[in-house]
Amino acid sequence: MTTFKYLSFFLLWTATSTALCQNHSYKTNAKNNHVRSLTRQHIHDSLPKPSGYLNDFEYLFTESERTTIDSLLLDFANRTSIQVAVVTIATSMTTNDSLDAFTLKIANSWGVGQKGKNNGVLVGISRAYRKIRIQNGYGIEKILTDLETKEIIETDFIPSFRDAEYFHGTLIGLKSLMTILEERYK
Repeated sequence: MTTFKYLSFFLLWTATSTALCQNHSYKTNAKNNHVRSLTRQHIHDSLPKPSGYLNDFEYLFTESERTTIDSLLLDFANRTSIQVAVVTIATSMTTNDSLDAFTLKIANSWGVGQKGKNNGVLVGISRAYRKIRIQNGYGIEKILTDLETKEIIETDFIPSFRDAEYFHGTLIGLKSLMTILEERYK
């Protein structure tokens, strides 16, 4: 009978401890999720200001690579008046499900492209979410279809990204995008 009491006590204690730990874990996760949500909302509401044509919030590129990409995009804008910007997006900035809307908000908020011409393109890259999104201004949508944009992503950006060669993939993708835009934009 004594063994039964100890066994009963042990089982009751184990169940109670497990329930308390799970409740604490739930509260901790809920609190962490709430903090993450507030941080993302703050970033979403007050986007960081752009610092050039490349804004690397996910730190995908070295300083030299950032300089190369930014110079390429600046030269393209000076030659064609089309502004192409690249932003890498950290998970603290938005959720996976909101990435498309977030890149559109960045494009609009930063004013990528010339006013009145809407000739801007924003390339949003998230290594953590394994996504890339190209947002075209209305002036660009007339000369570059969504299907063509998707093809550029799949054939020029993604193959190198799969090998974690983000600089190489970004360079190839941007050059392909710029070649098409330069040929068609008047």
